[in-house]
Amino acid sequence: MNTTSSFRVRRLTTAVALAALVLTGCGTGQAAMTPDQNSATAKALSGICAASTQRIGIVHCTKLFPGKKPIRLPGDPSRTQRYGALKRGGTTFHTRGGDLPLSAAVARRLEADIENGRRAYANTIYLATISQGAVTKIKPVAVIEENAVLRAAFAGRAMEGAIGVRTRQGDYSLRETLPVRIEFAKSPVHGKLTGRITNATRAVRSAKGSCFAPLNRTRANPLAGVFTAKIAIERAFSMHTPFDDELLLRWSSDVSNMGSAYYPNIATLLGGDPLGRTWETMIHGTPSAGPPVDLRLVSGGGGTC
Repeated sequence: MNTTSSFRVRRLTTAVALAALVLTGCGTGQAAMTPDQNSATAKALSGICAASTQRIGIVHCTKLFPGKKPIRLPGDPSRTQRYGALKRGGTTFHTRGGDLPLSAAVARRLEADIENGRRAYANTIYLATISQGAVTKIKPVAVIEENAVLRAAFAGRAMEGAIGVRTRQGDYSLRETLPVRIEFAKSPVHGKLTGRITNATRAVRSAKGSCFAPLNRTRANPLAGVFTAKIAIERAFSMHTPFDDELLLRWSSDVSNMGSAYYPNIATLLGGDPLGRTWETMIHGTPSAGPPVDLRLVSGGGGTC
């Protein structure tokens, strides 16, 4: 099975896992909640996002708040029960009171779930039970839908950076680059957010005021064949190993770059797992088979020059 087909299977199993989580009211490394407990918790969490539904006592957020606090958790029930989400790497749980390690039992259960195709952790807010400074149980209380995650992190924004050039042999340089600007759509669809390389055929003003030349007027134009100005980004959960979470830059349904530094998880949206300084991406497979792209989120720019 190729990488793309495998990823599609993983997305399907993730959706099934989320559906199962909602129907059972229980999930990874946790004790089940009674219907009354579920209802009370869901009521407390009903205002955490801008738009939501409730399914079997679990809040499903379809839209988050704008700004720096897209998710607004209520107060924690107690010192030994705290709301939060897993940080990247899967070993740490972020709460408003600080980050906590997972107990060995919870960590093993999470990895077992992932190995069995269940990746609900990627979209879930949990209520954690704390004992002796570690998370000993987690109960799912809210699910953030995939489109809502991407919308909160990247919709309507721009990235700038460098793209590897095409060589005379038809492959791509890992060192020689050209400046590039990408602007994203305002709404994701089916877990993907489309974007466009705006200086593909025209000069574009950068966020810092310099002028990015059109890529098609360079002898080493990287946009050829499947590599076009139309791209998309999407999250890939546990892509190769458990908690190997990557943000993909898709050139087509079968070709993509990947890099982990800009992968937004639920802890990121809670303010506890910030994105990296630069999103460094490489093509899947042979590194020289496609252009490497290094990007940063920027504000401003985008006009003609």
